[in-house]
Amino acid sequence: MDDVVRDIDTIVKQVSYSGWTQDQGGDRTVRKELRQVLKKYRLPLTGDLFGRAYAYIRENY
Repeated sequence: MDDVVRDIDTIVKQVSYSGWTQDQGGDRTVRKELRQVLKKYRLPLTGDLFGRAYAYIRENY
């Protein structure tokens, strides 16, 4: 699980920017990249895990 968290952190740092949460394109990019990491580790792309991970990203990046 540490690899998943590390990958998500790396990707989000690369694609997020100041104000990304208010920009439709930025939000879409972050969601897309999050799904790519989850897919890499064969984790669900929707549902509770995605929702919690996205909420954490939105609050902390």
